[in-house]
Amino acid sequence: MDLQYALLFIGIVVVAIVALTTYDMARLRQPRSRPDESDKKFSEDETSLRPSVLSATREHGSEKVLRSDVEMAPREVPRQEILRKEIRQLEEVATMPLDLKAGLRPPRLGEAEPGRQYLSDEKIDFVIHLPGEQPVARDAALGIFKQHEYKLNKARHLYGQHYRTEHWSDLQLDPSRTQYSDLTLSIQLVDPKGPVDESELTTFTEIGLQLADTLHRPTKLPLTFEQGLARARELQEFCDTYDVIAGIHIVPNTDTAFPGRAIEMAARHAGMELGAMNIFHMKNTVAPGSRFLFSLANLDESSGFDPAAWDSFETLGLTLFMSVPCAYHPGALFDKMVATTREIADTLGGKLQDQNRRPLTDKGIAVIHHQIEDIEEKMRAFGIPPGSETALKLFNEAATL
Repeated sequence: MDLQYALLFIGIVVVAIVALTTYDMARLRQPRSRPDESDKKFSEDETSLRPSVLSATREHGSEKVLRSDVEMAPREVPRQEILRKEIRQLEEVATMPLDLKAGLRPPRLGEAEPGRQYLSDEKIDFVIHLPGEQPVARDAALGIFKQHEYKLNKARHLYGQHYRTEHWSDLQLDPSRTQYSDLTLSIQLVDPKGPVDESELTTFTEIGLQLADTLHRPTKLPLTFEQGLARARELQEFCDTYDVIAGIHIVPNTDTAFPGRAIEMAARHAGMELGAMNIFHMKNTVAPGSRFLFSLANLDESSGFDPAAWDSFETLGLTLFMSVPCAYHPGALFDKMVATTREIADTLGGKLQDQNRRPLTDKGIAVIHHQIEDIEEKMRAFGIPPGSETALKLFNEAATL
């Protein structure tokens, strides 16, 4: 415990020193004359001059793709706003728990992650609490749940607080001898197929009442039935608005196509690995958020990468893309993706284009970056930050948790 306090103290000191240094450097860099138009940034305060997120995107399947051709009035970002964001990021890094499991075998499907608390998420779940003074056996509670859960389509869980230890876990991952004091039944209100409907929520409530009657426990609901349906609609609107992809194309400088072997070498040199869906991914090994930071695919969506055919494969374009709501600090991640895109383009002899196949300029990149930061601020204001476990569940990244 003393070590934890010492580490926390050191982290706070580092944050304070870096924040003060950042502020002093910002003052030193402050121009004494009016900056050029190319050096101006977009004001976070001039919200009336910004387009909405929807007007800055176009549909791409179930997601939206950020556009670089949106007219936005250039403004200087207040130094206080820059400092506030930098301090927030530093604080989050300083207080991020140490990964003591690095190098250990990850849990298999159906196994509990050691030390992890498994709890319902009342931001996106409809929850029924079943408190009790006497312990209940795992198989008694789980048996009732298993008899009825097939009637539900949305993700659902039965959680229990271990008797005496107060540790919360998922009953399906526990040994049969486990006993619990309190139980919680939850169902996710929204998933990629849409919001929960009245019929399914009614079925879920009936399962909760069945559990309560059989186990002789009271029920406590943070939301009423009507409030649950209203929250589902609100969450669906949130998902529809912020399910956004940021993407950049790479096309050849000449009429010649990119050869497959050169693509493989360029991608690997940039730190990307061929993986799921036969495309390249930049893996996330440090920060929270999605397990992939961003990905590289063939611009021709009908053809993936075949590692057995690199010598015969060729394409007239590549695309790098990232999911904005699933990225931890998506603005900083977009900068990293831009740098990787430029590195691959330079290696292959290519140039950057936006999603409309037009040349992507520094101004266009700045426009996309500004939209991403706007999305991050609005998601935080809603209470679901990008890259959080809640965001991953909502935007179909639950398998990465």
